[in-house]
Amino acid sequence: MQKTRVILDTNFAMIPGQFRVDIYTEFARILNFPYELCIFKATLVELQKLAKSNGKDGAAAKLALVLIKQQNLKILPNSFKNNGVEEHYTDAIIVAESTPRDIVCTQDKALKRALKDNNVAIITLQSQKRLGLS
Repeated sequence: MQKTRVILDTNFAMIPGQFRVDIYTEFARILNFPYELCIFKATLVELQKLAKSNGKDGAAAKLALVLIKQQNLKILPNSFKNNGVEEHYTDAIIVAESTPRDIVCTQDKALKRALKDNNVAIITLQSQKRLGLS
């Protein structure tokens, strides 16, 4: 049986540092089937850039990078080249590469709409405490 890819976007990977929610324990709670936690290379690059900044976002990104390594997330290759368009580049890759067999973890409203149009399941943070699958 093939594992379901559970793909984290940038803001989702930062939840442990921003809201003190253990998303990895929550995945185990809500997903009762074989899954593989994944992140695109572009998301990793975004987190690395954010980690260089000071303040809450920088700290959350640093923690996200540590947890990605600890949890042994699979790094997925970027599907296409970034032609100088930084904004929404990672989201475009997630939309282009995710299939109805995948689950994407995001809080981004525009990304959620695009994924729903492609019949991709979504995990979100609910009430800043627990994860929910829709």
